[in-house]
Amino acid sequence: MAIGGFNLRPIGHWNFGGTPTAPDVPEASPIQTTLPTSAYGQTIPVVWGKCRLPSAYIWVPPILTVTSTHMEWWDQITTTTSDMSCRLRFARPLVPNSTWTLRKLYANGKLIYDATQSYRQKGLKFRAFDGKSTQGRDPTMVAEEGENNVSAHRGYLDIVLTDFDIQGLGAPPVFEGEWIQDGANAHNYDIYTTFAGTPNARNLIPVWDQSKLYGFDDTDIFLYSIPAAKQYFTFDREPDIYNYYRAFRYSRTLDRLFYFASASGTGDWDAVLCDGSTGAVVATSGDSATNSSLVDGCLVDVSTSTALVVGFGLNEQVFCYRLTADTVTRAYQSTASWQGYSDLQCITPGPVSGSDAVFYLCADNDLVKATFSSQGTLKSTSVLATFADALRYAVYDDGDLVVWTDAATVSRVNGTTGAVEFTKSVPYQIEAIGSRDLGPPDLQRFVDELYFLPVGGTTSYLTDLDLGTTRSISGASSTASYYFDGQTDQIISETAGGIPRRLTFVPGGGELRLLTDLLTDLMVYGGGFDPSQVACEGTIDDLIDGAVFDITAGARDIARAICEPYSIAIFER
Repeated sequence: MAIGGFNLRPIGHWNFGGTPTAPDVPEASPIQTTLPTSAYGQTIPVVWGKCRLPSAYIWVPPILTVTSTHMEWWDQITTTTSDMSCRLRFARPLVPNSTWTLRKLYANGKLIYDATQSYRQKGLKFRAFDGKSTQGRDPTMVAEEGENNVSAHRGYLDIVLTDFDIQGLGAPPVFEGEWIQDGANAHNYDIYTTFAGTPNARNLIPVWDQSKLYGFDDTDIFLYSIPAAKQYFTFDREPDIYNYYRAFRYSRTLDRLFYFASASGTGDWDAVLCDGSTGAVVATSGDSATNSSLVDGCLVDVSTSTALVVGFGLNEQVFCYRLTADTVTRAYQSTASWQGYSDLQCITPGPVSGSDAVFYLCADNDLVKATFSSQGTLKSTSVLATFADALRYAVYDDGDLVVWTDAATVSRVNGTTGAVEFTKSVPYQIEAIGSRDLGPPDLQRFVDELYFLPVGGTTSYLTDLDLGTTRSISGASSTASYYFDGQTDQIISETAGGIPRRLTFVPGGGELRLLTDLLTDLMVYGGGFDPSQVACEGTIDDLIDGAVFDITAGARDIARAICEPYSIAIFER
């Protein structure tokens, strides 16, 4: 049989005509993306006091490697990330339900988190667990596996990392952690270093990702370095006819400062645009934002050439201004009592999608989603969720909204469906917008928690955005308006003296502890003795930092091994 018209080639050669070529085969990932996660058979160390020790991988979902490209001017930039989420187990506390604090975290020997210096590697997101009996499930694990397939893993010192990029490490790294038992956090305040004179800076604008801070007074604009906590420049403000100023903001893409100004404070609010490097006024809009006192606004960079400022007045009149590098234009203004609401308490930025920007407003008992075009026009509104109590504050977090009410509760709302995922009581009450010191959401950088200090209060509260749980730290001093950065765990506040102040939380250093306390805890919690059956006789005043041991060896044998170097005898009756 004659075969005509067919170009027969060996299997694996797919082109017809020309030089035979092999099919394209994807390159193997340079990252080791699998590792054993079972800790079965491994000895989990028992710890007391203070320790630094490596972890074991308990859970790791599939590691996703993503390569993306984009253009910067005429160069094509390729970026590859390999994001790993995991649960790491470090140890088991000797004393059940004791309080432990993660002080430092290392990856392959490199420090990536240091609570004593408010340092956190860029992009690092984790949650530490000290194994208390009330400990809940981790939200990262729940999102991956489903709530019914995740346990709380109580009784262990664990960390859950979320989307940790291991691209530059080649493989999942060896993590080490420094843990402190009962290491209570303390407030640490630093006053910024300023130029000579008495600057009365207020209306602070923290630009967290650029590590700079702006401040205004009646005649000047101040620029500070956040890491150095010191003043760098002073710009002279151009003389104007205004007496009242509100809603100071900064556009990163335009390098422009923005604020509203009024002569009377009850109307005629002009929008003012200034150069972010010189302070010179670039443009002014004569269209008033609102006919009443202006309450607040929110700035979002929509593109490299456009930003939007959305805000509201005391009469619940909502407005939107469109900014470019050299223009500021009012694009939208509602009537009073926007959408029929009588009380607007907060506006928080949501996602930017294409040419649209989403904002969320706390309006009476409703959480309202408002979408504005890049031209500043209002495209749509919808009620995402309705609550039994009036709303006070909202934060956009990973596609969801976390909302506080005037009944001292916090709820997490699904950003797509509007379903309320949890509602929990909090030990504080966020004040009404005209009375609170808590800064607007768009001037804060939230990672895992919201920081709150009541007006005139002395206790700091940090509420977990994923779980709704709240931890407290006593010993705070009163302040004026303040702004929280969850990436570096610091707060910048205004002071009565006009000089910015930085607050960080410093964990206890794990002070030296009595050896007798370890021996008692070892026999009680490791050996099962009643506290009345354990006694330390004579003068034993030796001090230690902490202890790490394998309790499977037996409490008596461990106690004898510990006491031997100290010439301490152990007797059993």
